[in-house]
Amino acid sequence: MKKYIVVLAIPLLFALGCTNKEKAMELQAKNDSLLNLTSQKDLAINDFMKSVNDIQGMLDSIKLKEQIISRSTQGVGEMQVSMKDKIRDDIASIYSIMLKNKHDMEILSNKLKNSGMKLTEFQKMVDRLQQEIADKDNDLAALHDRLSKMDIVLATATHKIDTLNHVVQTQNDQLTSQTQTISEQTTALNTAYYILGTSKELKNEKIIKGGKILPDFNKSLFTKVDIRNVSQIPIQKKKAVLLSNHPTSSFKLNMDGKKVSSIAVTDEKAFWSNTKYLVVVTD
Repeated sequence: MKKYIVVLAIPLLFALGCTNKEKAMELQAKNDSLLNLTSQKDLAINDFMKSVNDIQGMLDSIKLKEQIISRSTQGVGEMQVSMKDKIRDDIASIYSIMLKNKHDMEILSNKLKNSGMKLTEFQKMVDRLQQEIADKDNDLAALHDRLSKMDIVLATATHKIDTLNHVVQTQNDQLTSQTQTISEQTTALNTAYYILGTSKELKNEKIIKGGKILPDFNKSLFTKVDIRNVSQIPIQKKKAVLLSNHPTSSFKLNMDGKKVSSIAVTDEKAFWSNTKYLVVVTD
């Protein structure tokens, strides 16, 4: 009778072991996902901080230029042409920096709104910078009135327009470049690869060895897919075993009679969370 009990207990222990393994894999996938979210949040915060520092640095630069202009025009009677030219150049530079400040401020505000994170302290920084920019506009208007009485700003109008046009064109070029970069990054993030074959075929192609995926496997033989558009990986083989690490809860094998017709990806984010390379053995 005891022998029967032992025999019956073996399948039960095996089933429990499989269940625990699946749960461990699911927990690992969730943990990896949380780590990924934490990493993304850290990157976003660093990006916000850099933008804030850049804008603050430009505002400090404007203050310095204003101080130089004020010192240059205090107690001066008839100004030399060279000094007027220098002031005109400084004024044009200030206008271009202010325009860039406003543009960067708009981008920073949009990032903060679209981040989905509650960053109260960053919002306070953004509000403070927006107020500083508004105050600086008032300071520039007062400086404009003061210099106009010295016959300086009137001749600056052309410089101002040319400078602003140049800055706008530069920013448009930067936005185009940034848009292209974001598009390329999005494509890369949503690109995955798969390969299927017998153990012998995959071994000959230096994909696997000893039933395990090689760390430096040949990636040129894989088929590229966009994970946003692919929910089925065609198989059409009698057997299909996934060697790469994919949570079991994120896919299922579709059968066509005795054949595995395809791998159905039921949760694309979880399925590709551990690796973007799917290796399927078909024997």
